[in-house]
Amino acid sequence: MTTRTPRLLRLRLPYVLAALSGLVLASGAAAQWTRARGPWRRDAVFIEITRRLSSVMAIDVHTHLLGPAAFDPKLDLFQPPGLRSSNPAYRRALETRFGVAANLPLEQAIQRAQVGRRGLITRLGENGYWNDHLDTTLTEIAFVNQSFRDGTDGKRLRWVPHATDLLYPLPLAGFRRDAETEKDLADIQAAMKRHLSEAGLGAVPEDLDGYATFVEGALARWKTQGAAAVKLWDAYLRTLRFQDVPAERARALYARGLRSPLSRDEYLAVQDHLAWRVFLKAGALDLPVHIHSSYGAGSTLRLQEADVRNLENLFTDPRLEKTRFLLIHGGGPLFHEAAYLAASKANVWIDVSALPFLYPVPDLAAALRTYVVMAPEKVLFGTDASGSPGIPLGAEVQHLVLAPHLREALALCLMNLVRDEFTDLDGAVRIGRGVLRDNAARLHGLEARR
Repeated sequence: MTTRTPRLLRLRLPYVLAALSGLVLASGAAAQWTRARGPWRRDAVFIEITRRLSSVMAIDVHTHLLGPAAFDPKLDLFQPPGLRSSNPAYRRALETRFGVAANLPLEQAIQRAQVGRRGLITRLGENGYWNDHLDTTLTEIAFVNQSFRDGTDGKRLRWVPHATDLLYPLPLAGFRRDAETEKDLADIQAAMKRHLSEAGLGAVPEDLDGYATFVEGALARWKTQGAAAVKLWDAYLRTLRFQDVPAERARALYARGLRSPLSRDEYLAVQDHLAWRVFLKAGALDLPVHIHSSYGAGSTLRLQEADVRNLENLFTDPRLEKTRFLLIHGGGPLFHEAAYLAASKANVWIDVSALPFLYPVPDLAAALRTYVVMAPEKVLFGTDASGSPGIPLGAEVQHLVLAPHLREALALCLMNLVRDEFTDLDGAVRIGRGVLRDNAARLHGLEARR
């Protein structure tokens, strides 16, 4: 079975809305920095921070590096500029990585790059190729989000399975809200069949308790198979509101849902109960829970449902104090709200993935500043390299661009903290090292494994 590619990887149109909202917060401060101090790349503090952090290999906690590439430049006009095939950074990546002349037409350049890529794989082998890619991007470890561990090695390509797959056990006729979600839901239920098969089941159990046992067993099996965390991306299909639904009600709805379709609200109640079982079991297994926490793709996505503040009841419930949550995409564009949650809740962390393809360096630096002044030990490096339609050769070329882009924004952010006397140079480098790798290593227990 091929790796499922959710809608956020196929079309990023509504990210434009998120970008515009976030720029209202970020662009004024960023413009002031650049006007007051000139080009940051010539600043001595920036140069020194960049030099000292260049020896730190990053842990990228959110990628889709092994996902299929669905290149379609006709969709460029529906993408933010950072995701368009016309972005010159992607042509430079084809040139530096695969030796493709910059003046070739795009279609010919992609063909030459594919030849160069196959040549590298022939020379280095599949594992050697990915190790070389990670070395090129100064990445120690890349977490790969996908339903199954196919292609990951448990070393430098680490698997983050989709716990969202486990929340759709029942017929979906009453749950569907729009035609746009049809493929996602079909893919999820196809993945469910494989999850059930791996557990030795031919169909979903006939009662909720049996299904919950299967869910908890799947999490435990993923842990033994090397999963670094589990991921939920439910803002796209439902809501980030997870109510604490009593088991009695969930049992009755599950039993009825096996016989006839539930209404959407009834299906959500069953999902909410199952999600709490996931959160509790993940905490017991010491598996961090990665939750998509920002606005995203899909013309029917509702911003209020994708609001990071909807998760606050999870973070304040004492039953979940052992469950560690990572806010994927940092709650964007609600940077301040996400930063405050990370600063005030012991079990909440932030990753900055997706922001690197939405924002130019000064604006990305402004968003990073909001995070690191509030919770510097809770901020994690992430790109969300995913192979959007405008990216030639897909996720790995995007990763070649986003990794240095994010590093530069981090160095600019830290430079300004030094200039503003918020920290000294050594303190800025410590913060930068934490964002690049140490915070992620601590959250995911990687130091002990090393």
